[in-house]
Amino acid sequence: MINRRNAAAVVVSLFAVVSTVTLTSTASASGPQPLPQAQAQSLIDAPGAAPSISATRPVSAREALAAASAPGAVVSVAPGMSLLQAVGLAPAVSLSAAPASVLGPVGATASSVGCSSNAVTASWGTWPYEQHLTDTTYWCAVYGDHITYTSSTTTATGTLCGTAWTTTQMISGGINYSWFVTRASAGWSCPTAIPFFSLHPSHHEDVSRNAWGSTSVVETG
Repeated sequence: MINRRNAAAVVVSLFAVVSTVTLTSTASASGPQPLPQAQAQSLIDAPGAAPSISATRPVSAREALAAASAPGAVVSVAPGMSLLQAVGLAPAVSLSAAPASVLGPVGATASSVGCSSNAVTASWGTWPYEQHLTDTTYWCAVYGDHITYTSSTTTATGTLCGTAWTTTQMISGGINYSWFVTRASAGWSCPTAIPFFSLHPSHHEDVSRNAWGSTSVVETG
């Protein structure tokens, strides 16, 4: 038989359990929730709260080579060169050892090729409907002369806005030029308070990189 004191203890214990479950449920629902369409559109279209970020650094030939295997990487290699030659891990074919039709770019030797990495992130919109777009590119070049290798990946993130698609294109210069410009583009799917109705913004960023290892943002939009 349960006396009154034990019964009271049981009631207190049950109350504690129920309170814990309620607090846990409230916490899980306290994250950002989709807003009505007009409000969501306004936050999506707002200027980015975060400034564009660009970080460039020299990298080893092996790190540059590994970037070619990154998921979604778009890779370019100088004609007549292997991937190892393009990043400087193997010497180019000797000028005296092969006909011109199979030679790599003049001057492209393992000792003269250097590699760099750069990531540029641009942002649009206001939390929780912000959209972040990042172009991460590795490239190698005969310093100050011409590009021998590029590998670019595009990623997109957001709080409520999920990535719908990404793409990477080289729109200017490139292999055997002293510079190249990549366009990273992405689209997002942003839910609203209307079930199964989402908004679909898209953006791009154009970034220029050169054979001196420098980077500049050309345009975002």
